[in-house]
Amino acid sequence: MTEMRKEWVGFSPRRIWTIALNTLTESVRQKVYLILILFALVLIASASFFSQFGFGETGEQEALEQLKFIKDFCLGAISVFGMLIAIVGTAQLIPNELESRTIYTILAKPVRRFEFLLGKYLGSALLVLVSLTMMSVMFGAALKFKGDNYLRMAHESVRQAQDAGSAEDLVRQAKRIHAAVYDADLVKALVLAYMKLALLAAITLLVSTFSTSMVFNVAMALMIFFAGHLVGAAKEKWAESALARFLLALIPDLGVFNLADDVILGSTSVPWAYVGKVAAYGGVYLIAVLAAAHFIFAEREM
Repeated sequence: MTEMRKEWVGFSPRRIWTIALNTLTESVRQKVYLILILFALVLIASASFFSQFGFGETGEQEALEQLKFIKDFCLGAISVFGMLIAIVGTAQLIPNELESRTIYTILAKPVRRFEFLLGKYLGSALLVLVSLTMMSVMFGAALKFKGDNYLRMAHESVRQAQDAGSAEDLVRQAKRIHAAVYDADLVKALVLAYMKLALLAAITLLVSTFSTSMVFNVAMALMIFFAGHLVGAAKEKWAESALARFLLALIPDLGVFNLADDVILGSTSVPWAYVGKVAAYGGVYLIAVLAAAHFIFAEREM
C-alpha cells in the first residue's frame, strides 16, 4: 500500500521551491560560506586602492589603466570566489543530509527523489546568484568610485581649458573614461560567469550523488573545473583523433564562458548573440548533467 501511494505522487514545483529555499537558508548560515563571501567583498572593495600602484602614466592614460586593473582584479576575484562558493556550497549538500539522516525523513514524505535533487540544485544555484550579485554590486561600486573621481577631474579640466581645441580634446577623454566605467560588456561577462558557476554547481552535485565524502566531491569538482578550462586547447591539439574528441566532449569547455580579456581590452564589443550562444551551450550541458545526476541518485540505496 505504501509503495503504491508513493508511486502516484505527482510532480510538485512547490515542493521543489520549498527544498530550494531551505537549502539556501542552510547554506548562507555555514561559516565557510560567510568567510568566503566576506573575504571576497573586502578584496573587491580594495581594488580601487590597489589600482594606485604600478602605473607610471599620467592623465587619461593613467585613468584608463587603473580602470582596466580594477576590472581585471574584480572579475578575477569574482571568478575564483564564485568557483569556491559553487563547489563548496554544493559539495556538502547531500553528504550533510545523509550524515544528519534528514534525507530519510524527507524522502519518507510524498517527495520524489528528482524533486529533492532538483530542489537542492536550485538552492545551490540561488546561493551562487546571491553571492554573484553581492560581488557584482561591490565591483560596480569600486569601479564607479574610481571612475567618478577621474570624471570630476576631467570635467574640471574642461572648464579650465584655455581654448576650444583643448576643451574638445578633454571632452573626448572624459567620454572615453565614462565608456570605460559604464561598460555594458561587463554585464555580459557577469551573465556568462553565472552560467559557468551554475554549471559547475550541477557538476559538483552530480559527483555527490555517488560519493559520500565532501573532500572527494570538492577535489573532483576542482579537477573538472581546471580540465574544463583546458578543453579548448586540447581539442586543437588532438583535433584528428575521434576518440579524443569524444572524450573531450564529455567535459564542458568552461573557457568559452570567460569574457574578462575581451572586456578588459575593450577592442570590440561582445555581441549579445554570442552571449546567447554560449548560454545555450551551457544550458544543454546543464540539462545533461542534471539528468545524469537524477539517474544515479534514483538508483542509489539509502
